[in-house]
Amino acid sequence: MTARFLVVRRALYLSAATCLLGLAAWQFGAAISFRGTETAMSNPEEGKVALGNYENGYFGMVYRLPQGWTVGEAGPDPSQSGYYVLSTLVPKSGPNANILIAAQDMFFGTSAGASVEDRTRDFQQAVSNVEGMVVDRDLTEIKVADHILYRVDYSGVGLFRTRLATEVRCHVVSLNVTTRDREQLERLAGGLDSLSFATAHDGEVSPPPCVKDYAEGDNVRYKVVPRPAGPNFVPIPVRIIVGADGNVQHVHVIRATDEQRRSIEDALYRWKLKPYEVDGHPTPIETGLEFKFIPDS
Repeated sequence: MTARFLVVRRALYLSAATCLLGLAAWQFGAAISFRGTETAMSNPEEGKVALGNYENGYFGMVYRLPQGWTVGEAGPDPSQSGYYVLSTLVPKSGPNANILIAAQDMFFGTSAGASVEDRTRDFQQAVSNVEGMVVDRDLTEIKVADHILYRVDYSGVGLFRTRLATEVRCHVVSLNVTTRDREQLERLAGGLDSLSFATAHDGEVSPPPCVKDYAEGDNVRYKVVPRPAGPNFVPIPVRIIVGADGNVQHVHVIRATDEQRRSIEDALYRWKLKPYEVDGHPTPIETGLEFKFIPDS
């Protein structure tokens, strides 16, 4: 398997994911509301298919599967860069198409800090540089409810693809549609017009705002260092939710060994941070940080 093929395959996975996520949120987002703290404390990979819908409480989205479609093979575990394959959907009739739902944590990876639009432009450029691939539709901005989605259509090696991407909770949520038939692609992409993202209503709880690099420097009032656990020198991405009182309420170790996970969780739940304020009022937030275990010399 060539390196170029691996690059293209990863690009296709990312692209399909963006499309699907956007679609789900727009049409069916109202089915998920941010009540209480359960949704806020969930994790991106905890989505599921139930009653013909893909539902993901963390992103507040629901996607109605096309008629005759089902869940495909499970994707890999989250990566060290915070990339998730959330779900793969396929038609029951045969492998002539798929929809990939994915998310990339914007706190981590080589493009950390870049906007969804810039990331989508980079994706389009990467596709156009691959021999045999053609960009059929340049980046297009689509407004769906209160969300902006960025769409790119491209084709090659007998396949037609659409990618849509948007930002939710400081993640690039992507939906990628891949088919062998251009007309089928248009039908599936047309369904993306029925997308919605859940929003909090009066009396309901919104997910906490995400603040990059907050768990650093003077913002940390009390810190416990995790117990060393191998493998060493491998960056471990972690998301935490910090309460209005500065206590860590939720820890999500994105990728690590079981021993590393336990060590990091035990330490972080004892951290105390400076409360984050919005308009002078303390408020819960979500932020990210990385750990590396380095053996004593």
